[in-house]
Amino acid sequence: MGMLMGMLMGTMMGKRWRNAGVVLTAALLACEGHTVPPATAVAHTEVRIVVDSGVTLAGDFALPSTPTTAAAGSSALSAVPAVLLLSGSGAQDRDGARTELPGYRPFVDIADTLLAAGFAVLRLDDRGVGASTGRFDGATTEDFARDAAAAVRWLRGHARVQPEHIALVGHSEGALVALLVAHDDPRVWVLGLLGAASRPGREIARWQRATLVTGDLTTWPAAQRAAVLARAESDADAIAATDPWLRTWFSLDPRTIARGVEQPVLLLHGENDRQVPVEQSGELAAALRDARIVRLAHTNHLLLDDFDGDPRGYVRLTSRRVEGEILRALVAFLEQQNGEKRFSEGKTLKKIREIR
Repeated sequence: MGMLMGMLMGTMMGKRWRNAGVVLTAALLACEGHTVPPATAVAHTEVRIVVDSGVTLAGDFALPSTPTTAAAGSSALSAVPAVLLLSGSGAQDRDGARTELPGYRPFVDIADTLLAAGFAVLRLDDRGVGASTGRFDGATTEDFARDAAAAVRWLRGHARVQPEHIALVGHSEGALVALLVAHDDPRVWVLGLLGAASRPGREIARWQRATLVTGDLTTWPAAQRAAVLARAESDADAIAATDPWLRTWFSLDPRTIARGVEQPVLLLHGENDRQVPVEQSGELAAALRDARIVRLAHTNHLLLDDFDGDPRGYVRLTSRRVEGEILRALVAFLEQQNGEKRFSEGKTLKKIREIR
């Protein structure tokens, strides 16, 4: 019952499961399953990125070992586009792992696919998590944006990274973080937003509570719903009064931030997302200057195959690998922006419901 009340107050699942144009042709999108292109030699480096005197982020920086073609016989390596992965709600390590879902490592799945396609990838432990220093508790979405901005600066200073080709890929709250960084840094190349919200957290939490209560007649009979939801709203407000993260999440409006984002954006959203309604991808796209939407059937907020999408059923899912079609669509978008089509040319997606 504790988990259910947590969900009702908008602090969903575990400690805090936080939530946040041009045609992309199907011909550029991906094939079925989790297949990746032929393996490329990859060099992994453990890195430390100083944000400020109290926060140093630890993580993995991986490079595809692609020799340059500029000088025949040279062992020099060419600079490549890079992708910074930004985690969703709750304290997460560089893999995006969750203790309640053994085997779920979404950022490993995403990174492996990006590396195989020739992109460098930076994955970081959240502040106060894993090998990163600082405190996670009390940190806000704006703090995470400052962390991400420091990571972008680090990437720009790396000899193997093309400084004008740094992409941000964020999931859930990480999508909001990506918008904040891109809004303030026009040099950011492109954005990939996965399960992104268009409304402030207060509205997302309200929607989550209403969806939960109206869908469970046994626990919450119709006659009790109004009182239950009113109590949950009051409890959420009381928590927000003393919780900097929740207070900030309740107030930030992604649409307002998006109106100041000039970069091309890919919005990937599962149709069975019951943490952030899929319709919000359209709302967010309308606020962006250059947005593409890809919606996938039978896919939940965690980017997993799921015919229901109810977060209470996540633990029962047999597949905990990110949907291969999401991976392919993401790479196809990045390649298109980079003027390349080698990875996914001629492939089609089976689960795409809508592309616009």
